[in-house]
Amino acid sequence: MDVGNMELDIEDVAKSDWAIQDEEAREYVRRTTDQVASLVRSTIGPYGSEKLVETYDYQDQPEVVLSADADQILAAVERGDGFNDPVAALFVDAVDSMQRVLGDGTATALVLTDALVDRGLDLVEDGVHPSAVVVGYSMAAGRAGEVLDDLARECSPEDRDLLRQVASTAMTGDVDDGTRSRYAEQVADAVVGLAAATDGQWLNTDDVDVIAGTGVDARLHRGVIVQRHPSPVQREENSTAEFDWTPVVEGTLEDATVAVMDSDVSFGKTATSFGETQLSSPDALEKQRTALADRQAAFADRLDALGVDVFVSQEELEDDVRGALEREGIAVVDRVQYPKSDVARLARATGASVVSHVDDFAAGVLGTAGRVRELVRHDEKWAVFDECEGAVFSLVVSADTASAVTERERIVSNAIEVAAMAAIDRQVIPGAGAPAAAVASDLRRYAPTVAGREQLAVEAFADALEDFLGVLAENAGLDPVDAVTALRRAHADGSAAPFGLDLSSGETVDAWEAHVVEPRRVFSQAVETARSGTEQLLTVDAVLHPNVDLDSFSPEVEHD
Repeated sequence: MDVGNMELDIEDVAKSDWAIQDEEAREYVRRTTDQVASLVRSTIGPYGSEKLVETYDYQDQPEVVLSADADQILAAVERGDGFNDPVAALFVDAVDSMQRVLGDGTATALVLTDALVDRGLDLVEDGVHPSAVVVGYSMAAGRAGEVLDDLARECSPEDRDLLRQVASTAMTGDVDDGTRSRYAEQVADAVVGLAAATDGQWLNTDDVDVIAGTGVDARLHRGVIVQRHPSPVQREENSTAEFDWTPVVEGTLEDATVAVMDSDVSFGKTATSFGETQLSSPDALEKQRTALADRQAAFADRLDALGVDVFVSQEELEDDVRGALEREGIAVVDRVQYPKSDVARLARATGASVVSHVDDFAAGVLGTAGRVRELVRHDEKWAVFDECEGAVFSLVVSADTASAVTERERIVSNAIEVAAMAAIDRQVIPGAGAPAAAVASDLRRYAPTVAGREQLAVEAFADALEDFLGVLAENAGLDPVDAVTALRRAHADGSAAPFGLDLSSGETVDAWEAHVVEPRRVFSQAVETARSGTEQLLTVDAVLHPNVDLDSFSPEVEHD
């Protein structure tokens, strides 16, 4: 067929077959953003609900995710069929960077974006140009920053009590008050410890490991817990390979000297390559074996002379090497591979240096742990390196059931990230919806001073914030109209007051006095993310999909 002679009669293609425009496109945007926001709308607040998502794990195996965390819900959807709608993909991608950088506030950004889009499209349908709405929203977001400046208080990285309040506020979900208070204290202790080691600058929250389990002793350890468990082969019923459950540490070692290695224990040619040595007789082979055994014994003698009590290896040791070390009374903790970062964390905790060759061990590369002991927890062995000098922590938290372990670990890990954010930024604001209420109240007084139709957009921004507050109240079983009205009255005097909602009683409350506190950056970034995402969505006046099956559309978004 001569493609050059083919002609397409554009009149034969109905416009509805390849595009939707104007009012229809705006309704499409409105409907899609509402559907995406509905995934997380009911999760907002301490009384938010969980979502059950049938998806696939990273090995492409079927998986069921039960979570009230917006980030996990969106990631689960993307691992499954994903957001196949182009507008939905654009919406989710707009908040993706917030999830990756902050790890909190995603649900707020999504719901607030949806409210801004809904209110903004109402104005467009009433004849306001989208550009006027975008400008008005930008003015409102800038004004919001000024209100938050007035609301904010300083948070010192050494202020354990204020950091405890931040951590407690962040722990939404099915956590009783006593447990929340205990974990918040431990989170605050860990964050203060991190801050002390860095003079309050950037805090490496990777040095606080959260380990959740059933029936465990919940407590904060200053050090590292190395978790080891049977490999998949060792778990098989008919496997001849068995996991060694025998404790390598008898009782508790006090002030233990620790050596850390991240590669195979190798002794050169005699240990690694018969091909480089001519073995002309059984005597030659026996001499090589003897030489290898001598090198192993000399290595163990040298570590013993250095006073090493525990030898930690990222790789699995051969039985002969292990035996040589154990004969000198040196406990061996090997196969520290999952995660590999545990080797580096253990070195930072004990003050050791990670060594890659057997000849590099000397007094200067060794570390010390105040206490070392080993525990068996269900299907794992824990080597606990505790009371270390380095600012590295392991927070053990308990869950009632095996199915709740992952969610409890997520809740506490999120609290650590949020408390660290407050310590790094040195700024917090009252929670309980107080920032949204204060900004909305200020915008209603500010709007009449704005000339042109942008005034309507400023008022719409205030309405959207109150829509968000209504969702917060509704998720707690309160009447959203009554709740928003009460907050309007509380902020009627025009000051940047810290009044929010007591979600148990429905009454307004001073969030500072109620100890409901959050980092300033989370709400600030949620507002900015919602504004920028709304700007993209409001300016869509046509959705084109020539020759594209929308059901197969799969954008590349950046969730892990």
